[in-house]
Amino acid sequence: MVPYRLLQNFALFQGLNEDELKALAVLGREETFEEEEMIFQEGTEAKHVYLLAEGRVALRFRLPMKSLSRETTIDMVSKGEAFGWSAMVKPHRFTAAAICAERTTCLAFERADLEALFQENNHIGYVVMQNLSEVIAVRLRDLRLQLIREIGQSLMYGW
Repeated sequence: MVPYRLLQNFALFQGLNEDELKALAVLGREETFEEEEMIFQEGTEAKHVYLLAEGRVALRFRLPMKSLSRETTIDMVSKGEAFGWSAMVKPHRFTAAAICAERTTCLAFERADLEALFQENNHIGYVVMQNLSEVIAVRLRDLRLQLIREIGQSLMYGW
């Protein structure tokens, strides 16, 4: 369980009232990770959604470039942001790895618990999934720009 007032600081839960935040707080747990520690690996089953309470987390994935593949950071998650959203979207596989750029504290929510709460209270589910769709849209836009830069560098340097 996490303090429900803490959840007010996260965009993912904007638009929820105090009782709805309390229902979510019961499901969350605080986790701490050290610098360079991997929270999850690309391609693995996504069972948790994370909210960054302190620290920074790099989202990285492998870019296949000609005969080699290299890892690139596609986003840096900051305090107040959500990551690991693949847990809420089929096929429930992480599309990137999450590696701590510094000592990090996250709030973790298990997919099964969230799904059960969303079934019980459709308003919570609607608001959270609507907010989550904004997170996904921004990440996809940023990923597109990152790929354009990577491809440009590849062409320029012959990677």
